[in-house]
Amino acid sequence: MEQMRRNLFFNTAGSLLFYFCQSAITILVLALAGAEANGLLATAMTISNVALSAASFGMRTFQVSDLEGKYSDRTYLFSRYITLLGALLGCIGFSLANSYSGQQRWIILLYTGYRLVESWSDVWHGYLQKAERMDIVGISFGVRGLLTAGVIVVGLLLTSNLIPVLAVLFVANAVYVLAVDIPLARKRADLAKRQGPGPWVLLAECLPLAACAFLNTAIPSVPRYFCERLLGSTVMGYFSSIFLPVAVLQVAVLYLFVPFITTFARLWAERQRLAYYKGLAILVAGLAVLWVAGSLGAALLGRWGLHLLYPSTPALLDYVPLLQPLVLATVCTVLSSVLIHLLTIARAMKALLAGNLAGCLVALAVSSPLIARFGIYGAAYATILGVGVQGLVLLAGLLVRCRLWFAQKEN
Repeated sequence: MEQMRRNLFFNTAGSLLFYFCQSAITILVLALAGAEANGLLATAMTISNVALSAASFGMRTFQVSDLEGKYSDRTYLFSRYITLLGALLGCIGFSLANSYSGQQRWIILLYTGYRLVESWSDVWHGYLQKAERMDIVGISFGVRGLLTAGVIVVGLLLTSNLIPVLAVLFVANAVYVLAVDIPLARKRADLAKRQGPGPWVLLAECLPLAACAFLNTAIPSVPRYFCERLLGSTVMGYFSSIFLPVAVLQVAVLYLFVPFITTFARLWAERQRLAYYKGLAILVAGLAVLWVAGSLGAALLGRWGLHLLYPSTPALLDYVPLLQPLVLATVCTVLSSVLIHLLTIARAMKALLAGNLAGCLVALAVSSPLIARFGIYGAAYATILGVGVQGLVLLAGLLVRCRLWFAQKEN
């Protein structure tokens, strides 16, 4: 119990610090380099999210819930190197296929490289999480967050050119993972063991999870892509800046949930139906509270908060009403993210694919017409529809899977 409390505190605090520092990049770039540079970075952030999802392959929860050790720690590590290479090549191909400027391509590649370091450390953090040492993971995230903020501040004060700043950011984070994360995680991993299926077998089994992870990231990314293409980089930068304070709710809840993944995995494996459903009920109640709190916060403090965060960009205040649909989009995203974890534990691959594919198709179908009709607000509406449909299908799939799974014990 003491270790669980440490895990909750340090993982939540450290992860939130990392997120705040990473999110501060948007604020700092907008203040020190201008709206145009912030728009270029916002496009890179959108693309990097998809690349990060592809590199992670949806495998973290699968790795942590592999309680029987079907795949070795060595296999998980080598599979991550394969996915990292694939994600990097995909990012390069996408940036060349689109009509981006040379500056935009460099920003995309360097920022994506920085985010891929996160996926590299993720597999090592999986070893620590399986050993129930999420406190170490949280501390690592906190230190890297401060490192990221420091590099951005110093770099932008010395030069307004994003390219060298992002290059230093990438190298600094990679060196930290190499010097700190890997030695700490290696003590909890058994990399000498070679028994069991190899990385390609693991990747084949997790391919549905990878597809789901890609689609899950694409759902909110599709509206942003069309926002940048139809309305321009500056408006895209406004959308990302306004979404930033709302996303704090999303990240905080998800980081709070992560330490409980192993608990839900145990309840599922032991078929403890009542305890499992109790956990689901608590999650739903928490989301309801999140929606109410987020809506009230946006209504009462939205204009003040945006002015405080972006004093040099008063044009953002014209979009204060955008906060309300973004709060709803965030609640729907949290619900879908939690359901994805639970369905991964249940190994319900078909339900995962169905939910994520449905959400992505809806986002693709409605983004362009909604943005053309409602402008920047259309991007928020498209996100709500895409993630909302995704969550409903995922929830239906989980409930069906639960009924079948827990019925086996009762019979």
